[in-house]
Amino acid sequence: MTTISADVTRQMEKWADSQVKKGLYKSRSELIREMFREKMTKERFGQWSEKALAKAWKDEDDDYWQNYL
Repeated sequence: MTTISADVTRQMEKWADSQVKKGLYKSRSELIREMFREKMTKERFGQWSEKALAKAWKDEDDDYWQNYL
């Protein structure tokens, strides 16, 4: 594992600390890792869904033209 440092606003720091204090995360680091995971998942899902929709539209167009002709 590697260490990354980042500058955050005081408001972000307070929010992160409140999440830890509520017991939602063990540490700020755990919170940040979870945020990375969510962002990465969202990006992967976006790429997957774009490909799936493009294929569905192409298939739909092909079916339409096959029936039309």
